[in-house]
Formats: sequence, C-alpha cells, structure tokens
Amino acid sequence: MHQGIPEVIQPVLADYTQMMEERLPDFMVAFYVCGSIALGAFNEKFSDIDFITVVSHQAREDEIRYLRGIHREMRKKYPKWKLEGGYLQREDLGHFEGEIAPYPYYYKEILHPHGYHDLNSVTWWVLKNRGIAVIGSDPKELAFTVNWDLLISRMLENLNTYWVSWTKKPTRIAYLLTNEGIQWSILGILRQFYTFRENDITSKTGAGQYALSCVPHKWHRLIQEAIDIREDGGKSHYTSKLVRAIESVSFLKYIITSCNIHLN
Repeated sequence: MHQGIPEVIQPVLADYTQMMEERLPDFMVAFYVCGSIALGAFNEKFSDIDFITVVSHQAREDEIRYLRGIHREMRKKYPKWKLEGGYLQREDLGHFEGEIAPYPYYYKEILHPHGYHDLNSVTWWVLKNRGIAVIGSDPKELAFTVNWDLLISRMLENLNTYWVSWTKKPTRIAYLLTNEGIQWSILGILRQFYTFRENDITSKTGAGQYALSCVPHKWHRLIQEAIDIREDGGKSHYTSKLVRAIESVSFLKYIITSCNIHLN
C-alpha cells in the first residue's frame, strides 16, 4: 500500500477495498484517501479516514444496501477508526452542491443514500494536490482544476460567518471550555490563517506550528495548548479552563481581524 498511508490503518483500507471489489464488482473504479492522511498529519485520537470512492454509475437501491452492509461490518471490525466520505462518479469530481446529482455518502457512522457531503474547494484541492490513490490513477491526473481565487473567497466568507460565530454564539463559546473545543477552534482557524498568508493548505498541527513562528508571543501559550491537546502533549498550560476559554475568544477575534487586514 502507498507509503503515505499510516501502517495502523492499512488493514482497514485493505478490508474495505476487498469488500467493495468482492460484493460490488465493477462498481468502484478508484479509491482515494484525502484529509489529514493526505496532508501527512493523521492523528489517531482525532482524525477520521477521509475518502472519495469513484464509482462507475449512480448507485442503485440494491447497491446502496450493499454499501450499508459493508460500512456496518467495517464499523464492527474497526470501531476505533471512523471512515468518512462519498461515492461519486468521475465526472462529479471538482464540482459543488447543486452542480451534480445527490450521491451516497458515509458520515458519522451512517450511510446516507442521497445527499451532499463536504463538497468544497479545500476538499478538491487536497484530493488533486495531495490525495493518495489506493486504487486508481494518480489524483494529479484527474480531469478537474481548482480555482484558487474561489477557494480563498469562500474561505474568507467562512471566516467571517462560521468563525465569527465562535466569538458570539453561547453554545460555541461554552465548547471552548473543553479540550476538544480548544484544539478544534484554535487550530482550525489557524489553518485559514496559514492559507491566506502562504497560498497553500496544511494540517491543523502544521498550522499551529506555523503560527508559533509569526504571531505575537502573547498567544503562544494558547497555541501550544491546542497543539498539545491534539498531539497528547501532557499537562495543560492553564490552571483555569475559564481563563483559557476567555483567552480563546480574544485570540479568535485577533486572527479574524488579522486575516481580513491581510487580504484587504
């Protein structure tokens, strides 16, 4: 298997592809791994196994039943590893919701027979530029391109809507009292910070390490806290989760402002 696939999940992918080929012959034409694995940053505690399975035709009802059974068996055999991805035809790759027909996708341990999942410019950029072919041609040879200006435009919109809500919405601010909320928010927004500045895409941990080299020192404790949570770095750098959460809101506001200034 491709050397970029962590050894610990190679049996998962081997079993999945074998089931697909045996139970749905000629349905799967390619299988790509994306997400944190493709970015070289798979985290056994937090990462899903993000995939795109390219199929030969739109799934029929009987094929959806087989897919549901395959995922049910995979979940029982490998409860620790969470698969997440969609079943798209080759001509669907690179497109967005509303441009293609609904398709089956697997998300949060449920096989959804029809719908859309994670169709965005970042997904397509990672597939095209960093994706790993377990089965099929090199993803760099796939017949679609990613409009970088559109990617930046939509990322900026996300920054000024979704991430702004983390500084205002009570339920999201409350989530900052948890370790999961800290690593998700601090490193998540720093991925956008990195992309806006470097015109590239990196992992959450990579974005945190990058930020330590270029944001004011006053934020370093919080960034290191987020990295340590994600990488199991040991004891917290804070004695109070409330203080940490308050500081996180201020940091999110700082990064949002910094990104908007950088792009204008």
